[in-house]
Amino acid sequence: MRRPIPVTLLTGFLGSGKTTLLQHLLAAPDFHNAVVIINEFGEVSIDHLIVASLSESIVELRNGCLCCTIRGDLALTIHDLLYRRQLGSIPTFDRIVIETSGVADPVPIVHTLMVTPALAKTVSLAQIVTVVDALNAPATLPGHDTATDQVAMADVLVLSKVDLASPAELDAARRLIKRINAAAPCVDAMQGDVPPALFAVAETVDASRRAGLVAAWIDHHAAHAPDAGHDHGSHYTSHVCRHPEPLSLAGTTVFLNRVVNELGPRILRIKGIAGFREKGGRPAIVQAVQNKFYPLQWLDDWPDADHGSRLVFIGRDFDVAAIEERFQGLCV
Repeated sequence: MRRPIPVTLLTGFLGSGKTTLLQHLLAAPDFHNAVVIINEFGEVSIDHLIVASLSESIVELRNGCLCCTIRGDLALTIHDLLYRRQLGSIPTFDRIVIETSGVADPVPIVHTLMVTPALAKTVSLAQIVTVVDALNAPATLPGHDTATDQVAMADVLVLSKVDLASPAELDAARRLIKRINAAAPCVDAMQGDVPPALFAVAETVDASRRAGLVAAWIDHHAAHAPDAGHDHGSHYTSHVCRHPEPLSLAGTTVFLNRVVNELGPRILRIKGIAGFREKGGRPAIVQAVQNKFYPLQWLDDWPDADHGSRLVFIGRDFDVAAIEERFQGLCV
């Protein structure tokens, strides 16, 4: 009988640095035979394009959040991957990495892996790895239950952007993390660079602690919203601005700064891929977390067949029509 395939669940709030960490993991020898399942909140997926060159097998779960509306798809996807591996129609793999969306609560996902009979026999949840943004943790964790749950469930915590944070910000983030989860080791990361050995299959995961957290989460949600289920749609909004041609780099810069300045804390994440006229149509990855923009990541070529520009906005209570109007007026 085959040993269960280890699953690494990679989680963390919007813009914490999950995909950057995933890039480093997939480059490590222990992860060369990993299959990757990526879930993004919203109708357009960007993260899989960033890591596409590092793994032969990447599966997208789109148009929903992995912990609620498409949780059943996760079980079906894993079953399908195992079946196709047995047939030899996809490259063999000995590990599964699941990167959740930034608004995904890990507890329902863990519960799915634990209680689905066929999954419990074929896969084993080896580790829950949570990435925490050192710059934004003091503001994010108190304001978002999902972010707190991500930290609480972690077997390993990765504190990202430590090179960008001040000593005071680092100290505040570490103290907050420790109050939520003192049991998990916490390692610092710059640009996702951490020792891959840290993510070897864990033999010392506290299964009873994990089961207790899952049970407490289920009881809490059953008591507070017995008929509502678990749905991020009422809390978070996603919108994508599209254009089939390259954008104005100058106009896009003005547009994005205006969005951040006007929406403030209501905009949590901006990401996308766009071509720019000033660079002859050359594409670049666009990234922003809350009010901080990161340098454009210029690409040598488009990573997929879609050469249209698309910018994804994720936040709470923002006016989609106003964003679209400004996009058309400044960028196109």
